Amino acid sequence: MRLSEAFGAWCLRRLAGSIDVVGLERIPASGGAILAGNHISWVDPVLLACWLTPATGRPITWMGKAEALRWPLVGAFLRANGVFGVRRGAADLEAFRLAEASIRAGALLGIYPEGTRSRDGATAPFREGVALLAYRTGAPVFPVAVSGTDRLWPRGSLLPRRVPRIRLEIGAPLSVAGAPDRPDLHEAAKRLRSAVIDLLEAAPGGEGASGG
Repeated sequence: MRLSEAFGAWCLRRLAGSIDVVGLERIPASGGAILAGNHISWVDPVLLACWLTPATGRPITWMGKAEALRWPLVGAFLRANGVFGVRRGAADLEAFRLAEASIRAGALLGIYPEGTRSRDGATAPFREGVALLAYRTGAPVFPVAVSGTDRLWPRGSLLPRRVPRIRLEIGAPLSVAGAPDRPDLHEAAKRLRSAVIDLLEAAPGGEGASGG
């Protein structure tokens, strides 16, 4: 894992003219927490892990798409870097239990509540699973905003390209309280999405997109 993070950081530094990383000091030194952000490129988790783990000493456990874990070589790499699979579009109770158990054990859980990469850079509605995890575990949720990675490695492109800048920002933690019914969870998911969009729009250049 440490070798792959060092290699990933080396590659990103050569592909981006500048890399702005803000808010790493917000991450607690211990205890379970959730990192939830917008998803515009498969580079997003690489960027977060390659800067957060060396700075905090805390590895990230990831929820990723189950089919990717079955790909030759890629699947082995993902598992070695803390990824466990979730079936997109399905109520994957086993993946949810694994996520909940990892948070209760004190892990940092990385999750992309949109469920898939954005096709146009806009931030799609967040699914309610992230709010339910936060409610059940009592863990803080940190909004994570990434910009520029969609131009560094566009969706459908075979190879990356150089870009002037990419940016990662971790915002202030949010908590989820109240009864775990659908209206409360829906509102919590909307609040988290709004926090991510606010980070994107407040960044230099205002590169965020709300998607309506």
